[in-house]
Amino acid sequence: MEKMFEKIISEGKKSGKSIEEINAELKAAGANFHLNPDGGVAGWTDAEMEEGFIPAEEEPKEARRTLDMRRRMEFAGTEQIQWIPGGRFAVSYDEDGYAKSAVRLHD
Repeated sequence: MEKMFEKIISEGKKSGKSIEEINAELKAAGANFHLNPDGGVAGWTDAEMEEGFIPAEEEPKEARRTLDMRRRMEFAGTEQIQWIPGGRFAVSYDEDGYAKSAVRLHD
């Protein structure tokens, strides 16, 4: 952020100006951003939404970093492919659903 913009914001806060007044000064000074009145990060604009932005329906889940070696009765006697950031693995399950081996697969 340019020092000029920082100065407008800090002096505006010190003098008790509203967010709208500070935003007007920033715009007049050529800033390509604005302060959000509710204090949060501004969301997507209508123009961005029209360009094809599709908001997520739910928060993304944390990526798995290790293989799932838990007992899984539904996989008893089978071999299942698991993907983690380290690659692709074939996990073999015994007749009781316990994972007995995991082999990294090369493409």
